[in-house]
Amino acid sequence: MHENTHSLIKPNYKSGDKSPPSNYRPISLMPVSSKIFEEVIYSRLIDHLHSNVILNEHQYGFRSEKSTENASYVLLNEILTALNNTQMVGGIFCDLHKAFDCINHTMLLEKTKF
Repeated sequence: MHENTHSLIKPNYKSGDKSPPSNYRPISLMPVSSKIFEEVIYSRLIDHLHSNVILNEHQYGFRSEKSTENASYVLLNEILTALNNTQMVGGIFCDLHKAFDCINHTMLLEKTKF
């Protein structure tokens, strides 16, 4: 990488036909110093969020000792508890597969300009 380069973006194949660009996701290759800085900021941010109880207890993504298994267990437990109490249970499920591909990228880039 160049010294002036902040990161090198490489396409990473996801699935399907290899010709459309929508079947690739961007991977940023960053210098080691950027990765160290990112880890320091991340750990300080997480410490702040935990010490000030900012995150909801049901936030499972990107948290240590939390997983999709935890989220599934909590959901299933709440459904079974409601059914045992003869309550009605309903659900709405959204398929977010390729959700990022649906975003207007020109508008997104415009919003992120400083």
